[in-house]
Amino acid sequence: MQSHRFVTELWAEGFPKLQVVSSSWKSMFEQERFDDAYSGFIRELHRRLANVNGTAQFDRGSSPFIYWPGIVIFVGAAFGLAALIARALQAGAIASAAIVAAFLVLFLWQAGNFFRRNRPGTYRPEALPADIMPRE
Repeated sequence: MQSHRFVTELWAEGFPKLQVVSSSWKSMFEQERFDDAYSGFIRELHRRLANVNGTAQFDRGSSPFIYWPGIVIFVGAAFGLAALIARALQAGAIASAAIVAAFLVLFLWQAGNFFRRNRPGTYRPEALPADIMPRE
């Protein structure tokens, strides 16, 4: 429900996954952001993990097996909506084209931002990528 939320997952062999999230439920419908505390904790955690455990792996984003097919579907849907707009304009349905265009802009903004923030990859703990942390 929180559109600006960051999640760190810690996986250790033989233990359950531990999630650290940058927001918390304040009420049934509202979440509270803890960007500064989250950033400080994650930076310190990375510093300590880099010093203690040389075998830790630092991954970011979604699984590539989910991300790349999602990108293909995203691009296909965007082109499909653009083609629908062109077809509506050819038929003279200006209002329909405008509605689909508004939906296309919203789709590109929301889904594009999701894919931008969840790109899979690896990183070094001493070079924590800025785009996976809340802005300070």
